[in-house]
Amino acid sequence: MQIRPYRDSDADAVVALWQDCGLTRPWNDPRRDIARKQALQAEGFLVAMLDEAIVGSVMAGYDGHRGWVNYLAVHPAHRHRGIGRTLMAAAETYVASLGAPKLNLQVRDGNLDAVLFYERLGYARDAVLSYGKRLISDGPRASAAEPDRGELVLASRNAKKLGEMQALLAPLGYRLRLVSEFSDVEPEESAPSFVENALIKARHAARVSGLPALADDSGLEVEALNGAPGVRSARYAGIDASQTERDRANNARLLDALREVPDDRRGARFVSVLAMLRHADDPVPLLAQGFWNGRILRAPQGANGFGYDPLFWVAERACSAAELPPALKNRLSHRARASAELLRQLQR
Repeated sequence: MQIRPYRDSDADAVVALWQDCGLTRPWNDPRRDIARKQALQAEGFLVAMLDEAIVGSVMAGYDGHRGWVNYLAVHPAHRHRGIGRTLMAAAETYVASLGAPKLNLQVRDGNLDAVLFYERLGYARDAVLSYGKRLISDGPRASAAEPDRGELVLASRNAKKLGEMQALLAPLGYRLRLVSEFSDVEPEESAPSFVENALIKARHAARVSGLPALADDSGLEVEALNGAPGVRSARYAGIDASQTERDRANNARLLDALREVPDDRRGARFVSVLAMLRHADDPVPLLAQGFWNGRILRAPQGANGFGYDPLFWVAERACSAAELPPALKNRLSHRARASAELLRQLQR
């Protein structure tokens, strides 16, 4: 058995696992829960592999006061083999590495098997009541007054980007889905500009899904590199690998390219162009752009975000983009600024 971090390609198998384990509920969209976790402490999302199949999962994180565990699951056909215990040990190790002094979890009323499992691991019942208040509705809309514009396909395979864009577009009531749900084919982003590449991706996503589409073509422009990596930001290192591995390779190549560049010439900006289409042949797409200025650090900092975030210094906050809380990043970033412009256009 192998315990490894969740990958974007695991989504279907993980959702099926949760359904087999009875963890899904009508008021929770499991794919949105995955996207939210990928947007915050993604390295705490682990899966258990057995014979190349996903047989277990756990989400772990730290909120600054307590560590938490959710979606601990072991497929019914593979229980009583120590998989759950191993996943919990990995979750505890991760949470402890973040500095959490205690790990909390919740068990549904009547789930005696889960109670006994956790007690064997040393967990004890706290003398507290658990309260909850839903802030975002994943299931049927709570009221007719709440906007619901239907589904919108996001021309991306990045679950972290899905979570970020879902939060940014929440005021309009769109329910976003990844294009990877509809097709494994990736269009060739061969254009020399962010605008043209965004349109290529949006038209492809609309065509394969039959839904209205939103594409974000974004990248990093570095002053000392004459605007590189630019439109090739996602493929800067030229490797075909998982999102996490590509991010690591891209960051390493950027640091190598700037090795001899002094701090005063390491200025950079993130660029985002959003293209929104009503259908694949929409002749009048909505276009919006946003910019976020900063500079490139000499080593990565922070565990949030994705892409070049750990290397992007945000002077007004005195930290890297990867050290910003997701809610704050969603107010400051290039995508936030492009999204604000898109919202203005949609609300006219």
